[in-house]
Amino acid sequence: MTNMTHAVEQILTDYVLRWNDFDADGMISFWDTDDEGIIYVAEEIETLHGWNALEGYFRASDPEFSDHLITVRDVKARIIAPDVIQAFWNMSWNIYFITEKLYPKPIGGDVRVTALLRRKEDGWKFFHWIEGPIAALFQLQRTLENKVDPRLIEKLKTKGITF
Repeated sequence: MTNMTHAVEQILTDYVLRWNDFDADGMISFWDTDDEGIIYVAEEIETLHGWNALEGYFRASDPEFSDHLITVRDVKARIIAPDVIQAFWNMSWNIYFITEKLYPKPIGGDVRVTALLRRKEDGWKFFHWIEGPIAALFQLQRTLENKVDPRLIEKLKTKGITF
C-alpha cells in the first residue's frame, strides 16, 4: 500500500483555504459531484447523504454573518485500492455565527477526520468524510489539565513527580 500523505496534505491545504474563505464553489471542486452515494458526517449536524445535501451544507454559510477558521495536522494517507485513498487527520475548527442564539460567542473544538478520495480525470476527489470528536470526558480532562498553573508543575518536579 502506497503512502499518499504528502499528496493529501497538499489537497487539504488547498481545500482549507477555500473553506476559510467561504468559497463554496472552490470547496465543491474537491468533491466527486458525480457520486450520489457521498456520505458526510460533520459533528454539528445530522449525517448528510448524497451530493445535493452536501452542496446545500456548503452553500448555507453567509460570510456577512459568520466566520470560521479550520486547521488540519497529523495527516496520514495510503492507497487502499488502485484509485482510492484512505486518509486521516486531526482538525481544529473555530466558528462564529452572528445569528446563533445558543452560542453567542465564537466556539471551537478538535475532531479527528477520516476520509476517502477517488482518483478522477481532474485529480483526487473526496466522496466520504467522517468527523469524530474526542469524547466529552477526555475534552474536559484536557481542558482542566491545560488550566493548571505551570508553577504547580515545577513544584511537583522538585518532588520527583513526573507524569
